[in-house]
Amino acid sequence: MNKPIDPKNDAYLEERLSHLEGVERFVIDSLELAASLGDFQNSINKLQDVTTILEETGIKIQSLIPFETVAFFLVDEQSNFFHLKHIDSEQHRAFIQSEVDHAIDDGIFAWALREKRPVVVPTKGQKQSLILHSMATTTRIRGMFVGLLKNDVHGILNVSLSLVSFVLSNSANAIESFELYRRIREINSNLEGIDNYQLLFEAAPDGVEIIDAEGHIIHTNESQQKLLGYGRKELTGSLASDHFSQKNRDPLLNGLSALNESGYWEGEVELITATGELVPVWRKEKALYDRDQRFIGAVVFNRDITKRKKGDEERRELMERLQRSEKMEALGQLAGGVAHDLNNVLGIMSGYSELLMEEIPEGHRTRTHVEKIFQSAEKGAAIIQDLLTLARRGVTASDVISLNSIVSDFLKAPVFEKIKDYHPRVNFRTACDGNLLNIKGSPVHLEKTLMNLVSNAAESISGQGEVTIGTESRYLDKPIRGYDDVKEGDYAVLTVSDTGMGISAKDRERIFEPFYTKKKMGRSGTGLGLAIVWGTVKDHNGYIDIQTEIGEGTTFTLYFPVTREEVGAAKQKEPIEQYLGRGESVLVIDDVAEQREIASRLLSRLGYQVHAVSGGEEAVEYLKGNKADILVLDMIMEPGIDGLETYKRVLDINPKQKAIIVSGFSETDRVKEAQGLGAGVYVRKPYVMERIGMAIRDELRRP
Repeated sequence: MNKPIDPKNDAYLEERLSHLEGVERFVIDSLELAASLGDFQNSINKLQDVTTILEETGIKIQSLIPFETVAFFLVDEQSNFFHLKHIDSEQHRAFIQSEVDHAIDDGIFAWALREKRPVVVPTKGQKQSLILHSMATTTRIRGMFVGLLKNDVHGILNVSLSLVSFVLSNSANAIESFELYRRIREINSNLEGIDNYQLLFEAAPDGVEIIDAEGHIIHTNESQQKLLGYGRKELTGSLASDHFSQKNRDPLLNGLSALNESGYWEGEVELITATGELVPVWRKEKALYDRDQRFIGAVVFNRDITKRKKGDEERRELMERLQRSEKMEALGQLAGGVAHDLNNVLGIMSGYSELLMEEIPEGHRTRTHVEKIFQSAEKGAAIIQDLLTLARRGVTASDVISLNSIVSDFLKAPVFEKIKDYHPRVNFRTACDGNLLNIKGSPVHLEKTLMNLVSNAAESISGQGEVTIGTESRYLDKPIRGYDDVKEGDYAVLTVSDTGMGISAKDRERIFEPFYTKKKMGRSGTGLGLAIVWGTVKDHNGYIDIQTEIGEGTTFTLYFPVTREEVGAAKQKEPIEQYLGRGESVLVIDDVAEQREIASRLLSRLGYQVHAVSGGEEAVEYLKGNKADILVLDMIMEPGIDGLETYKRVLDINPKQKAIIVSGFSETDRVKEAQGLGAGVYVRKPYVMERIGMAIRDELRRP
């Protein structure tokens, strides 16, 4: 798949697109296949032996990777030895047992158990390969999977190995569930009397309710009460259907007669809690009959599946992003190939047009024709640059620049005047951060990105409205999930907001595709506007987020990683002498390595002696044997103690310890509490040298 792209070779393009579609189908099918492992768990209490689980596990793994045979060794709980419990090809039993014995003797087996991932090892004869993978729950190891690869298998996709891990994890949990149900059956068969029944009823992890033949709740366990947020007295006597969402309520009113006939029902429904929250549950209803086989009610189990549905939604979003990235890759490669060939054609057209203009005197009728050809060639060259940006080949400059300068230059450009002329009823305003951090990038491409966003924003407004261009420095302590997943760090942020018609969910997923537009033809450019925005942001290692609602307008937010380099000789607002250090010791406490390094470099440059630690616990230990004139204390540090708790423990060591608080979030109550204990000013990340320097200097001067 690495042959050069030839836009004339339709067969190659079809092959490439077919490959991408095949990968997409493989991933989707594989995810569905792995997820389906849990299907038999719904009736796991009906199984008689774990062999059924292992057989189904083997079938699913075989559909992911072609094995000659698969085997499962389970741990004997008494002896802790591994015994071959199931193999799908009896003719390989002796061979697999021999290979496992060899792996145990060589320590490979123990290594594979520790790794908890697929481990590929050669057989003793070096002619074939085995895949070993532990089968473990969160609490213990249940067994080992052993797969003998076919001779013709030379490469396995990483996604296949990941899905094998997912399947085996589910299998281990299924085995654990089976053994739990087996124990419950054994205990239940020996229990007699209402006291024992009540013990099991209350111990059930799922919400359990007993309903009568009319659907009234007559008994609930504690899990069901916690699930709904009501006490037992509040639930007793109420209709079970009263606790369902409206979309589930009507079918359930007629469900008791069907339950009487079938004896059993299960499915997903929504419950409504006492606070009005909707909770998805997997509901199982088992009919109860008296000795004369008359229907008297049902016992119902409700399992909260909120986490499972959230995981399903996350997987769906992941698949959508995968498809979007693959599509943009294919379109980008196509655009790059087209641009390359068009450049050659237009280069010739442009060159010869200039030569002709040199030979034809001014005022000659033919010269006008040639000038038109030359101008068209220039416009074509501009479109090619757009295609190269889309293909991720257009951004070559990497200057230290400020987004504020990009905004300022754009507002003075003729293209902005043209946009205003097209939209006389639209008001354009700016809201730029005066302390914006710099980025490294291409001014030309960034200005064109801003032009496309502003043009789109203006065209989304049918009458009077407003377009706002904004910039700000923003530090993210935690990743955020939006149109892109934005990683934690320092960013210079560019936003373009409008009060226009908004973007539908359907269009939102496609707006960055080339030539996908809802705008008027002939007035709105080449159809590459937002595709150029996408390519430019990605070339700057940035991220895009979109907030939009139909009728409520749209905001595009672009995140660009910052640089600490300066643009030229920037003039300081305060002379550096005002906040230079005098050799004082500073302890920097921050859980992000890059932030520790930045703070250490800035403060060392200002003349401080700097020591940095990665968390509150480490800071407390350091201060037990060392002193620091002042702390630069991050407020949010995970997974350890936060800034407030750290400062409290430090004050036990040194009640007069000076400190300033830094954070990427707005000032919180915990920040104010730390200041109430004696901490100094709060400095919001990302900070510049002057800001952090003045804060430390002022705090050190404070009595």
